[in-house]
Amino acid sequence: MPLAALKDAEIYYEEHGAGEPVLLVPPSWWPCDTWKVGVVPALSRRYRAVIFDCRGAGRSSAPEDGYTVDQFARDAVALLARLDISRCHVVGFALGGQIAQAMALLRPALVASLVIAAAGSGSRSVSGTARPASRDEASEIRERGFERFIRGHVENDHMAFGPRFFREHPETVKALSDALWERQGSPELFARHAAARRTWDTLANASRLAVPTLVLCGAEDHVDRGGSTPADTARRLGETIPGAELALLPGVKHMTFWDGTRALEILQDFLARHPI
Repeated sequence: MPLAALKDAEIYYEEHGAGEPVLLVPPSWWPCDTWKVGVVPALSRRYRAVIFDCRGAGRSSAPEDGYTVDQFARDAVALLARLDISRCHVVGFALGGQIAQAMALLRPALVASLVIAAAGSGSRSVSGTARPASRDEASEIRERGFERFIRGHVENDHMAFGPRFFREHPETVKALSDALWERQGSPELFARHAAARRTWDTLANASRLAVPTLVLCGAEDHVDRGGSTPADTARRLGETIPGAELALLPGVKHMTFWDGTRALEILQDFLARHPI
């Protein structure tokens, strides 16, 4: 089992394909197997796709500390060093987009291109005010059970998928739900990762980016966490990041890379236009 021993954590990783390296950064609590649903098979035809489990997720170790966006980014940078990757494309989804952003700020020479997909605004809303606490997820876990709570993040057409795709592609929904659940941790670990959403100010850091950046989001991504949605955040990021490209996908909700094929097409076009 490929594990990279870092300073205070062991990080599980996999590599698929050959070519320019592309690091796929998940939401910190998502096991990396979720990338194998559609995304890795598409990218590995041309690229060296690197996937990994953040600390406290999947097959990585679960230290007591370090559940912040900054530390997840430092873990990812250290993993790339262990793999002798000195420059790569970095693609992050949801909280993974914030981690990818932090990587580009921490080590801009490492990041040849940056893709921020479906990211939230972090510790502050798009209006600049401190985000209020979001829904009581601990109570929801107690009421629904942990498995139904986790699978519920993707098994719906009001937040995750557009109704038509959800109806016509149940196999994709099931595969993603299975990958999200099968190596899931515990409610306690989930709570640590949920708290990490409030450790990073996505919009305040946007103007500091100095790498080619694509902001990618479903136009209907209205997941509301404390008065902020990914679609609203994407529009602000597109305005704020120097030279950023913004792609809002009509009819697409939160599952950017899984709700149809358009996001993967735009991603691969962007990567091809920014070779290492």
